[in-house]
Amino acid sequence: MGAFIPPCIPTLVDKPPEGDGWAHEIKYDGYRTQIHLIGRKAYGYTRNGHDWSNKYGPVLVAARETVRCDAILDGEMVVQDESGRSDFKKLATAIRWENASLVFYAFDLLWVDGSDLRKLRCEERRSRLETLLGPPRPDMPIQFSQSFEGSGAEFFAAAERMNLEGIVSKRKASIYRSGPSKDWLKTKAYMTGEFVVIGYERKRGEAPSLLLADETDAKLRYVGRAIPAISQAKRDELWQALEFLHASSFATPIGAGNKAAVPVQPVLKVMAKHLKGEEKLRHATVTEILRP
Repeated sequence: MGAFIPPCIPTLVDKPPEGDGWAHEIKYDGYRTQIHLIGRKAYGYTRNGHDWSNKYGPVLVAARETVRCDAILDGEMVVQDESGRSDFKKLATAIRWENASLVFYAFDLLWVDGSDLRKLRCEERRSRLETLLGPPRPDMPIQFSQSFEGSGAEFFAAAERMNLEGIVSKRKASIYRSGPSKDWLKTKAYMTGEFVVIGYERKRGEAPSLLLADETDAKLRYVGRAIPAISQAKRDELWQALEFLHASSFATPIGAGNKAAVPVQPVLKVMAKHLKGEEKLRHATVTEILRP
């Protein structure tokens, strides 16, 4: 007890699975977190095992008061907006300055009072977790992640209508395995938009990315990066165009502080697929080059 357990990582899929063998949960848009409750102490670890206990104080206090045994909980640390949706862009600020606003959604129970539960069925682990946390209390900074059993497509459609990031589907009979898993599947809500290419980055060891902007009232507003997800022939055509459009400096909202960026004249437009409900692009890919 006390050793960090590398988390189970869901596999990204285009559509959720169907059938009675699956349960579906909201995909919370926050930081994957593991809470360890040992004696009177409580610790919080990041997805990579870094100890962030000093950042998660109020949540850890609530967890220790709520769970009356030693345990390891797996879940997501979030901050919520006025509608109760997780708000990723406010999370870093909340952790640093307003950690009393953090909420931990627990979705799995890995260890209890000397017993390793990872070989139990997912539905049994979650049932024991729900019992440990007790009846729902909306005012508490630790909550049980409720699940839905039924059509994955219908649940995902409901999540999209609510502008949520997506859902996670879990095989009810599965055990808990660290690392990438096909027993946990995530389906994300995306949308497609038209953007202007204002530059690109090519860092060693990383996929090249385009720097994109919105064009509103003849003004450009930098919105983020996107990875080209197009055929090799179109990718070669894209890089040839970017080299031709290379500019000496940015006359765009990116600013001079981005030393890795290569500026281009803002005439090339692309279609990019990205997560819904975000001010800046996240998990964005370029799907089409638009002809001038």
